[in-house]
Amino acid sequence: MALPPRTEADLRRELTGLVVESLAVRQDLSHRSVRCAVCAAAGDPADRTVGDEVCVALREYEGFTWEIQDLYCPDHGVDRVADAVGVEADDQAVVSALLEAAGYHSPDGQYHPEALTLGAVEVVDYSPAAEGYRAPDE
Repeated sequence: MALPPRTEADLRRELTGLVVESLAVRQDLSHRSVRCAVCAAAGDPADRTVGDEVCVALREYEGFTWEIQDLYCPDHGVDRVADAVGVEADDQAVVSALLEAAGYHSPDGQYHPEALTLGAVEVVDYSPAAEGYRAPDE
């Protein structure tokens, strides 16, 4: 039996405090900074840090954990899951957030006291897993 789609409140609660670190997005833990995917691809050295607004595309990995797919500065933000990463048969979301600093234990056991996390999360777009099973013209 499939679970019902999440509400915006559910998503805000689940994504607030999420560490800005994934297979696709790496923060510079020593400088508390991260790069916009578009800026980095263009060679722009500008970093985002504590207090900066970002747009984040996420995918829930096998119903277990949210993974950041891409992170964007306000100039390159996206409004729809389909525009960010394409709709798949997983819960996916695009959110706006403020970068905050909070403690983080990385998988290698190291503690990073001021790692970047997502705060003030607002849902921009949400695609429940069922959307990925529909034909594009439905």
